Amino acid sequence: MKPVMAKLEFGSLREAWKGEAADFTPLLAEQLDAIGDEIGVNLLAVGQTEVATAGGRSIDIVAQASDGPEFVIENQYGRADHDHLTRGLAYAIARGARGLIVVAEEHRDEFRAVAQYLNELAEHDAEQGIAVWLVEAKAVRISGSPWAPLFSAVISPNSFTAQVEQAKRSEKSLSLDEFLALCETLEIREAMSVLVKRWRALGHLVWRYSGYVSLAARGPAKSGERGVLALFPNGQVAVPYGAFAGQNTGIPISALTTDDFRRRAESLFGSAGTRWTGRTPPGWVGHEQVDQIIQFAVEVADAYAAALAEKKTSEAFLGTE
Repeated sequence: MKPVMAKLEFGSLREAWKGEAADFTPLLAEQLDAIGDEIGVNLLAVGQTEVATAGGRSIDIVAQASDGPEFVIENQYGRADHDHLTRGLAYAIARGARGLIVVAEEHRDEFRAVAQYLNELAEHDAEQGIAVWLVEAKAVRISGSPWAPLFSAVISPNSFTAQVEQAKRSEKSLSLDEFLALCETLEIREAMSVLVKRWRALGHLVWRYSGYVSLAARGPAKSGERGVLALFPNGQVAVPYGAFAGQNTGIPISALTTDDFRRRAESLFGSAGTRWTGRTPPGWVGHEQVDQIIQFAVEVADAYAAALAEKKTSEAFLGTE
């Protein structure tokens, strides 16, 4: 059979996703790790959208890194304007965010200069400054396939990646009482307490964020760690199918992307959510679910460990370790 070469097509964001607020922002919020991969920050795949602020306005997306701090994201079609940059800065500073990410199809030279100036200030005073990324986005597809976003960081803080990596290596101690105090019922609180304690007893990791915790395990990733499940104080569980497929690392875990695995996961947690993220109803976690959640999380952690061992073996064989 004669080999064929697929055709790579480029399009505008509006051509791929008709509505900026209705289509692009929600989809972007479920694939934030793709942006994180481009800017060198391990962002969680799922962020919050339309986050209310003082004055009746809202932030497009609030994202979080694996080590906890928040990032404010403003996105728009076409060329970035003053409103998104200045509004994003105001939101990021007010929330004490680690940085601002502005996503647009094009960034003006004057905005690049402003972002670079702010990054230089932040480099000299990390406590008071604000880190800014300007990211350009295009829509791409291959031979009529569904559109996918392609991100390119045009302005980044010089020393930020090193700071992030240092933070990732720091102790991720969890104040369990702080999270449990947010739980809405006694049963949810007790179940969450048992889940976190059992997960730690197995030698795995727990990451704490603003308002929820994530069970994590060691696996193939730049940081050496990958999320397994997110637990919310309202008794909801989120399953990061996109992360299993390698969205944030570029390393898919084959055992976690099969049709059989997805069917079993949806049978346990329900099929609510999207292709990239599954979510249970609020109030789902209770005493009866603890063993099932742990069993599922262990399966994911074991798949991570096997993939990590395979990666190390391959690197050793190729002499790249």
